[in-house]
Amino acid sequence: MNELGDILKNARLKKGMTLDDLQEITKIRTRYLKAIEDGDFNVIPALVYAKGFVKSYAEAVGLDANDLLKKYSYLFEEPKEKDDVVQHATTLLEEESSFDLSALLRRFIKPFIGVLVVCLFAFGIYYMVSQINKGLAPLPSAEQSSNNTTHKIQNDNRDNTTANNVYSNNEKNTTFNLVNSTKSEFDYKISPADNSYKVDLSIPGQKCWVSVKVDGVDTYQYLMTSGMIKTFDVKNSIEILMGNPPDAKITVDGKEIPHIDIPAPVTVKLEK
Repeated sequence: MNELGDILKNARLKKGMTLDDLQEITKIRTRYLKAIEDGDFNVIPALVYAKGFVKSYAEAVGLDANDLLKKYSYLFEEPKEKDDVVQHATTLLEEESSFDLSALLRRFIKPFIGVLVVCLFAFGIYYMVSQINKGLAPLPSAEQSSNNTTHKIQNDNRDNTTANNVYSNNEKNTTFNLVNSTKSEFDYKISPADNSYKVDLSIPGQKCWVSVKVDGVDTYQYLMTSGMIKTFDVKNSIEILMGNPPDAKITVDGKEIPHIDIPAPVTVKLEK
């Protein structure tokens, strides 16, 4: 692993560049660049990031990035730990099966029955109260007025929810809704499900390394610079990994995804 790091480091030194200079060019933090030179990929969040960082590093110092990645591809393969995990899970299941089932039932069945009785009792009280309240229902005219008011409030709430959570495009009726987000990943739901959609990835800022997977297929990896734009036709899903999200912009059928100001690698997933 150090062999690849030495090649990159020597190329950087020949260019007379410091790690800070390289950070300005690639927008990759110096501690990740240093980890690549030292062969310590454990510092980098994931191997897919390491591969992209090495590509950006190589291009910045004038090396053939594709040739390097091909030669040292074994460094970016995920460790084969699945068999060990399966074996460990099987062992745990075998150990658990040796427990005395009857003792386990005796231990937990009584508390469960107690909880069930309490729940049934509470439900009975709730049912009785609801039946009593039905007998106190207002006259039809008042009820109709109440229903109209409730209907208006529900419509207002629905309008507010749509305005706050769903972003739409009037031309194609495509909408996207944020369903999950973390510090490093944002997941959007695309609708309607029977339409394909177009995603534009552009760089209004300076630079951003990107890796794009369309409908499950690796489609595009590149260090995009200011003014560049790349368009993708998507049937079902697209996954965009960005090394410097603040410098990038994503639009779906012409409607911009909310800008991400996190200065660290982030993945945006769009799926029907």
